[in-house]
Amino acid sequence: MRAREWTIAGCYRDPEDYGVPTLPHLEVRRLDCGGIAFADGDGEAFIAAENPMKARR
Repeated sequence: MRAREWTIAGCYRDPEDYGVPTLPHLEVRRLDCGGIAFADGDGEAFIAAENPMKARR
């Protein structure tokens, strides 16, 4: 699912009205080494990066 679809649907009504699934809630955590990790609802990290880099879009 593209972020653009969530944004457009969220601006006008409930995204589910347009068949767009709800955006998952992710908890962001900073690691001691300066990294970043994403956790799901139960608090268990499912993806992490020890040396994240800034990206220009």
